Amino acid sequence: MPKGHVTHAERHGVHVLRYFGEVHFMLAPGIQRFVDHLIDDGSISGMVFDLTCALSLDSTNLGLMARVNERLLGAGAANSVIISGNEDIDVVLRSMGFDQTFDMVPSGEPLPGAPRVAVAPEVGADPIKTDPPSANDLRQTMLEAHRALVRLSDAGRLEFEPVVQCLERDSIVRTSSLP
Repeated sequence: MPKGHVTHAERHGVHVLRYFGEVHFMLAPGIQRFVDHLIDDGSISGMVFDLTCALSLDSTNLGLMARVNERLLGAGAANSVIISGNEDIDVVLRSMGFDQTFDMVPSGEPLPGAPRVAVAPEVGADPIKTDPPSANDLRQTMLEAHRALVRLSDAGRLEFEPVVQCLERDSIVRTSSLP
């Protein structure tokens, strides 16, 4: 199983996250912390999710992308862009409604109005630090990501509402069992 990781590059306020390999839920808390810091800093004008080197993304990372786009739009930034050339990933993205809320661009096409770094982020890209998360951070990230998928589309609501309910029950049980 190819280990997944994510790199970051920036130019003129447009940030590019490039996904490699199999990106799973254990990476999501580190990615979320990194992106939350960028958004809270206020210097971000756009986000590009480059999935051209990704083999797969799980629902937590898809939900994280949806959550990031919601936050950016709420902060007045441009709509996020997804670049993908993997048909399997594209089918999942379309089935979940990502094509209705993101600007999706096939791999190799220029991005209208975006700096060249958006299609060649390996120049100056740095890996995002994704240390193993605490159990609580992982649960919270998974919950927030799946809530974002529920808000994304009817398909997301139908698919992930039971997951959100389960994660919420788990959080309540853990909170109530604390001394």
